[in-house]
Amino acid sequence: MTLPDEQLTLESVAGQLGRAYESFDAAVRLRHLALLLSVQQPHDAAVEAVQEGPDQWAVVICAWDCIGALSVIAGLFAANHINIESVDVYTIRMPQAAPPALPPRPYAGSRAPSPIRPGSSRSGPSPASPSLPRVKLLDVFHVHSQAALAPSFWEQFRQELGQHMGLMVSGQREKAREAVIDRFSQVVGAGQAIERQLYPVAVELSNDQSEAWTRLIISSADTLGFLFAFSNALAMLEVNIERAEVRTKDGQVHDTFWLTDASGHKITSPERLHELRVAAALIIQFTYLLPNSPNPAQALRQFNALALQMLANPGWTQELRDMESARVLEVLAGMMGVSQFLWEDFLRMQHENLFPVLLDAPALSARKSIAQLREGLRQATEAAPSHEARARELNRFKDREMFRIDLRHITRRIGFREFAEELSDLAEVVVEQATALSHARLQERHGRPALPDGSSCPWAACALGKLGGRELGFGSDIEMLFVYQEESLTRGPEVIRNSTYFNDFVRAFLSALETRREGIFEIDLRLRPYGNKGALASSLEAFRSYYSREGSARQFERMALVRLRPVAGDPALGSAVVAARDAFVYSGAPPDIDDILHLR
Repeated sequence: MTLPDEQLTLESVAGQLGRAYESFDAAVRLRHLALLLSVQQPHDAAVEAVQEGPDQWAVVICAWDCIGALSVIAGLFAANHINIESVDVYTIRMPQAAPPALPPRPYAGSRAPSPIRPGSSRSGPSPASPSLPRVKLLDVFHVHSQAALAPSFWEQFRQELGQHMGLMVSGQREKAREAVIDRFSQVVGAGQAIERQLYPVAVELSNDQSEAWTRLIISSADTLGFLFAFSNALAMLEVNIERAEVRTKDGQVHDTFWLTDASGHKITSPERLHELRVAAALIIQFTYLLPNSPNPAQALRQFNALALQMLANPGWTQELRDMESARVLEVLAGMMGVSQFLWEDFLRMQHENLFPVLLDAPALSARKSIAQLREGLRQATEAAPSHEARARELNRFKDREMFRIDLRHITRRIGFREFAEELSDLAEVVVEQATALSHARLQERHGRPALPDGSSCPWAACALGKLGGRELGFGSDIEMLFVYQEESLTRGPEVIRNSTYFNDFVRAFLSALETRREGIFEIDLRLRPYGNKGALASSLEAFRSYYSREGSARQFERMALVRLRPVAGDPALGSAVVAARDAFVYSGAPPDIDDILHLR
């Protein structure tokens, strides 16, 4: 509830917090009030730390409250190798009237500050200001430090916390979260031993225990940064923590949270509750596996982005539930921490392929032969009712298999040599099927291209560059050129010249293959005769003429043919193209050094 227009008092704070606050005596409540009243600027954070034993501390923190505030506090504790043994989280709605002014400085230390009594005339901005929240937090921690703390530690902790909270209050929540993730990840990656077996996570939700809040109880084994991970998950889901009791005993956490949505209401939708249960359990388990990632900070950022993206998909909770296994999450943690390129240029546009690949353990573990790829693609396309539907299935197969091969490399199942070979096998099978689809479409209208004697006109699709050398990588394009036997006419309803047919064929081939991002599996025809000014497909005679000693080809164009390799079409014509290539590339004639230097 919101207080009337009056200053905070011991009675008004106790009235808001109710029975949960009765265990604190009058002197402690007075210190809490002073801490609450000292928080007025967006960046204010009041910290009272009292040592209770060797490396044991009772820490009270007050600041402005907003979604994600507990995650920032818990993340800083974890980043400083401080384990949270218990915490009670309280929130206090501020009165409408102007609050007392700031004390000379926000408090941080082990002695109680002098309480600031209502009626102080010192100036200070009102919490009612639109730039400030209407709520302050009062969090009471009992923590254990893994190392002795310097005398200045808690003041430094307060200053860093104040910087982050200032960002949160001013609307720069993501910037604050990024900074804490960086700090937390330095600790996560610092030699923490992680078992392969995941701990179970039990999540219980109820709306019957409070008129205003949704209660969530979570039980699991304790790990460094557990509260940070969980509160970060809630912040991602736009869920606010109104009150919390966190308890750790014998290596197990038993935590109770009272929650509202971003508008301050109970979370009542069955879909939203299910989303909260599944996402919270998954993100906690994923964070537990972060030390297995080569880059924990990047892995956490990219996983958070993926999880937010999945929230838009109607069936995402089922997908997340399917992922709750050690093997799947270990692969995911490793994958997310390897490559910024993978996220920015591939996975971000491929998340629909993530779950089928991760959940199919045999497919992720074993190499598929060309024959297996060819059969899989045939099964994927043969039942499609139209050319457009077959092309869609072709591209889905391509994207899914490319993702599977990428993951095999990322998760160290294969080295780069095998990775390049598997991508090259996939490219050959996809090119072969795309040419078949393109011919089938054109022949419905024009019939088959023929030679002057009426027999079918052979053609060959040849790979160059990295595909020609079977050296494809993450961002490789597919360099190709197309050759047909000779000029004549098609045999069909609408007769056209072979040159027209094969140029239309290459256009159909290009339109059949979709690329999610420029340069990734994109077809590049610029090494064909005359480059972008030339025909999309060349007759065998035109190919020979262009690359001959007397032809127009530049030195670098002839050199590029070293890796030419037929990958689809008529094998005999492909062999003829290779023989022609050998005649002018390996003729023994000296290279044009001046031309090479000019190009260099």
